[in-house]
Amino acid sequence: MLFLAVENGRASAMMARLNTPERFEIELAIPRFILWFVMLPVVPVTIFGLAHLLGGEVMTGLILLVGLNGAFYLGHASLSERTVLTLDKPSGLVTVRRDSRFRARSDTYPLDALDSAELERTHTSAEERATSKVMLVFRNTRPATRIALSGWGVSGDGPGRIANEINDWLGRHVFSQDDQ
Repeated sequence: MLFLAVENGRASAMMARLNTPERFEIELAIPRFILWFVMLPVVPVTIFGLAHLLGGEVMTGLILLVGLNGAFYLGHASLSERTVLTLDKPSGLVTVRRDSRFRARSDTYPLDALDSAELERTHTSAEERATSKVMLVFRNTRPATRIALSGWGVSGDGPGRIANEINDWLGRHVFSQDDQ
């Protein structure tokens, strides 16, 4: 998944909402302006569909209006999923909240069982580039449970920076010696 947020005029891979010793919150999402580019083809498809309907070609017009526009909408809805990861030290919980056009889901896990964030890398056969996605690793099960923060991976350093940011917070505020 492409994770971008514009911060200070620069594209960034994530948006840290809150980073305090008590709470870490990060939001992963595709920026709205990119989602609008996905919906750009709707205008000509709608015009062509209406032209076919007015010209008497009902089936072609309906296929364009309902079929293609519906496909663009479903693509937009699937890309518009936002994931918010919250590490809350006082409550001792990790919350992964996913919001999309069709549903909202929230899962909670114990913070003391969260071991780290790591990357799951996959290599495509067509290209020599690797894609990565961030996985949360919980050590309270054997084998360790891995929870993906996104449904798909991206190339570049964005997922690595997200994993490093999570691991840094865990190291400073959860696993540090001065808290014990």
